[in-house]
Amino acid sequence: MMEGKTILITGANRGIGKSLAKNFSNIGANIILLGKNEDSLNEVYDEIISCTKTKPLIIESDLNLLDLDGAHQIKKAIVNQYGVLDGLIYNAAKLGKMTSIEDYEDGLWKEIINTNLNSSFLIYKELIPILKAAPSGRIIFTSSGVAEVGKAYWGAYSVSKFAVKGLAEIIRDELDSTSNIKVFNYDPGATKTSMRASAYPGEDPNNLKDPDKLFGDYLWFFSEESQNSTQHYFKYNS
Repeated sequence: MMEGKTILITGANRGIGKSLAKNFSNIGANIILLGKNEDSLNEVYDEIISCTKTKPLIIESDLNLLDLDGAHQIKKAIVNQYGVLDGLIYNAAKLGKMTSIEDYEDGLWKEIINTNLNSSFLIYKELIPILKAAPSGRIIFTSSGVAEVGKAYWGAYSVSKFAVKGLAEIIRDELDSTSNIKVFNYDPGATKTSMRASAYPGEDPNNLKDPDKLFGDYLWFFSEESQNSTQHYFKYNS
């Protein structure tokens, strides 16, 4: 099903993104590894190359600093390497500071909104033409429990996730009758990642699921079965 397909994963150098990159590569997909840390991107790239015959691509990008020209360069790199794009997985996000809105720093607020929300808009704006050319394109936004109910001290992260959920719904509605692209919003729930550890420092990580447990859900999003789904917001269900 995924043999030869091309998928861009943001934040592919660690956590859920790294897990998805490796698992999709293992079943034949060419993965575009987008992240801002060169060393960890190279590490994932080398792991993929060593055990698969796929053709991954590294795109180093700080999403906080991304502008329209930078998004255009991302598109150019994809077209030059593959000519096509079958899927876009928005995984990268920054937590920021757990503090009250009253005490939230202006610079950090802008950084979180840029990284989690504005970059998603810019990447979509540039990549949608090549996604429309795919036979059955997919866009998957990574959501969170704090995208549904506002919670004290979650600040810009929660605001950005509310907004990303809305962005996904708007894009889905716009594409529904004009293309074969399916748009999904997915809340992976409590997962063993560095972000989770930052948000819940007193939590025992051994009680959390490994990111690899999520792969079945992400794979379903790319399936023929999902093409007929009228549901667009999903949560991990063990």
